Amino acid sequence: MKLTKVTMNVTQHDIENTEALQHRLHSRSKASAVSSALVIADEITRIVERGEELLVRKKDGSMNRLIIPGVRGA
Repeated sequence: MKLTKVTMNVTQHDIENTEALQHRLHSRSKASAVSSALVIADEITRIVERGEELLVRKKDGSMNRLIIPGVRGA
């Protein structure tokens, strides 16, 4: 896979989110965590765009529908 270097200006909050994702996703680097997050976001938005719903089952068994602002379903 060909790699392309990307330079971004990010806030301290963005860095903290990246570090948290790196830990949660067990990524070897911040760049790897961002790459994984992009794959996850892409798949989630595709699901919503197809008109499907994302449901989250809570520990008590109840369900919540996950709404992604700005993403429109079919």
